[in-house]
Amino acid sequence: MQKLPFALAFLALSAVVALAARASEPARTAQAGTQGLEARVAALEGELTVEKKRHDETRALLEQTVAYLEKQGKAGQALLGVLDECEQQGFAVGENWQSRQTLLVGLRSFWNDQQAGVPKLPAQPQAKPAAPARPPRAREE
Repeated sequence: MQKLPFALAFLALSAVVALAARASEPARTAQAGTQGLEARVAALEGELTVEKKRHDETRALLEQTVAYLEKQGKAGQALLGVLDECEQQGFAVGENWQSRQTLLVGLRSFWNDQQAGVPKLPAQPQAKPAAPARPPRAREE
């Protein structure tokens, strides 16, 4: 008879262990899901960092290009002044003067067109203060 209470106790204990194992399974699944989300967030933060770097590189290239175009516009304006001075000094006077006048008109037209539509950089957005790093989430277990 002593074996019967021992067997019942063993069965009851086995049932309790099995139920406890089943009850903890959703918690493990939730924990795995949280870890998956954390990995996804980390991957997205890495991608964002790469995109920010590419944006900064593109912005620097854009600024260099616009600076170059502005210099070209200023050089064109200076050349227009030189063409006016050449005309005042008699470049377009003398034999076959009409061809030199045509040349001056063409050069002025060209350099005026070169200065039209030079792109300007948009105003820099006001720098926002850096947001503090997000504190790690407390895990609910």
